[in-house]
Amino acid sequence: METRVSLLLDAIRRINSRLELNSVLGTIMDAAKVIMDAEASSLMMLDTGTQELIITLPTGPVSAEISGLRIPPGKGLAGWVATTGEPLIANDATRDPRFFGDVSKTAFRTRNVICVPLRDSQGHVTGVLQAVNRRADGLFEQNDIPIFAAFADQAAIAIEKTRLYQASLEKERLEQQLSLAREIQVGFWPKTIPSYERVTLAGKSWPASQVGGDYYDVVPLDSNRCALVVADVSGKGIPAAMIMAAVRGALRTQMESQASMSDMTAALNRMLVRDTPIEKYLTLFWAILDVESLELTYINAGHNPPILLDPATGEVALLEEGGAVLGLLPDLSFSSHRRLLAPGEILVMYTDGIVEAQNEKEEMYGNDRLLAQTRAACGCDAQVALELIERDVIAFGAGAPQYDDATLVIAKVKG
Repeated sequence: METRVSLLLDAIRRINSRLELNSVLGTIMDAAKVIMDAEASSLMMLDTGTQELIITLPTGPVSAEISGLRIPPGKGLAGWVATTGEPLIANDATRDPRFFGDVSKTAFRTRNVICVPLRDSQGHVTGVLQAVNRRADGLFEQNDIPIFAAFADQAAIAIEKTRLYQASLEKERLEQQLSLAREIQVGFWPKTIPSYERVTLAGKSWPASQVGGDYYDVVPLDSNRCALVVADVSGKGIPAAMIMAAVRGALRTQMESQASMSDMTAALNRMLVRDTPIEKYLTLFWAILDVESLELTYINAGHNPPILLDPATGEVALLEEGGAVLGLLPDLSFSSHRRLLAPGEILVMYTDGIVEAQNEKEEMYGNDRLLAQTRAACGCDAQVALELIERDVIAFGAGAPQYDDATLVIAKVKG
């Protein structure tokens, strides 16, 4: 007995010194055979979805053959243990009515079995540990159960600890990747916003998670023309951010050509249809502003219509014309439209994360509130106007989670 206690303590020490799951499982299985003086052992983990037992890491002459096999709920000696939570000994296993049959098709035959449940820290059964065939044609005895159950308890704790440790490592790795992705995405946004004698410009995006699918850009094309872009990729997170990066690269490349805005938008649509999943699409508003003549040429591809407010008259125009969303149908055409901006006018471009921001009562910020804030900010330059609207959106949603990426781009014509 003292020898078996020493074996048990040594096995517990070894499994607790390991942090890699397969190493922990391997140590458990080897120790189970030694402690029980058995020909084979197996550890079966419970699939909580199907309630099947999965032979996770067996040892013995047929280990490769039976690894990964699933035992139906409640079937066999192990299934009975998992269902009842009680240990068992079957010294004439094939005559036991609970015996499910040998899972191996080789000559290996089960003579006797000792089987005990594995329990997590809350006492829930998470699997079964068993030893098969006492060596030298011996039998398992009732006084074997306490020491095997004690070992199973320690094994279950070690498995749970290892899984939690590996989950924390995976979480840390994911957070590092997200942080790097965030740095890359922020690098895609304009590092400086150009300033002009007749127009001020500002832009900002704040994702719902570390990375998002909103995209904005302010791109000087020449001394008199500047491109303004606001886009929203369906979905959030890394997939949306990857599509956003591709859209930025494709659109900037198109801007270097001599093609029309309509042709550039159609080419971007074809690229999205060809290269992105069918369920992904993009809404886009983009414009080219002549900062001298104040002519705005724009295309709205299924995006939230920007607000154009003339504070002198109070007139509000919504820039809706252009075409359908991008990425769904390959052969779409897009029409560009022109508008001459007047002194003092303010243009507010945004994504739906602004107007669909929610407060604790699940009320949306809405278009009316955005328009009211635009009126309140129309006497300011673009940067101050953006900050006023941003603060109001954040204050409105205080205490509630941010469900969607939010982006603002503002152009303000000096009075």
